Amino acid sequence: MDKYGLLHIGKTGGTAANAVIKENNKRGVGEFVRCYKHRVGLRDVHDENMCERLMFFIREPVARYISAFNSRLRMGYPRHHGEWGPNEAIAFETFKTPNQLAEALGSEDAKVRDEALFAMNAIRHLRKAYQHYLGSVDLLGQEKDRIYFIGTTETFDDDFSLLRKLLGIDPSIALPTDDYGAHRTPDGFEKTVSEAGRRNVQAYYKEDYEIYHWCLKRRAELLPLRLAETAE
Repeated sequence: MDKYGLLHIGKTGGTAANAVIKENNKRGVGEFVRCYKHRVGLRDVHDENMCERLMFFIREPVARYISAFNSRLRMGYPRHHGEWGPNEAIAFETFKTPNQLAEALGSEDAKVRDEALFAMNAIRHLRKAYQHYLGSVDLLGQEKDRIYFIGTTETFDDDFSLLRKLLGIDPSIALPTDDYGAHRTPDGFEKTVSEAGRRNVQAYYKEDYEIYHWCLKRRAELLPLRLAETAE
């Protein structure tokens, strides 16, 4: 069993974190961290007892939704090139922007709503939300003591700076800052949704928000402990 493991929750900053940690592993500096692929979730870690200390990053679900939509809209470009599946192609033929899809989720027209629900299940990163990666609040509760660190995309630089100290990561290994290295959405893509669209996405991801808020609460409990470790 590995001492440290890092879940890669899609569209939360995992690509940038993985790049640094994998390079650090190669150099043999500090702690070795097993970087799990997208297909590995908390249920797998629980069932197979994969690591002693688990780490991951989270992101506010509407912000993650926007990033996820745009990532698949451009087929992962510029870092990746993942062709649309047949259902994704249908979804993106119908909805060209994250706001169009978000607003359609609350449409009074049943046909439009059905098309929106189809798209939410067809688009890869939208289908694989927090329930896919983290299971449920109950599972998180069972794994509470294994969870060592929870960072957020919104505070990524500060959180990763703390993680560097905790893991003894070589300070010369810089986080990627370009769109390619960090797998960020380039300019030219819509990066906002309307208030109505926001409410619709929040309603759609109701159970994901329960998971998200559990993680924020646990993060608040863990952060002072991790900061104290770096002060020792």
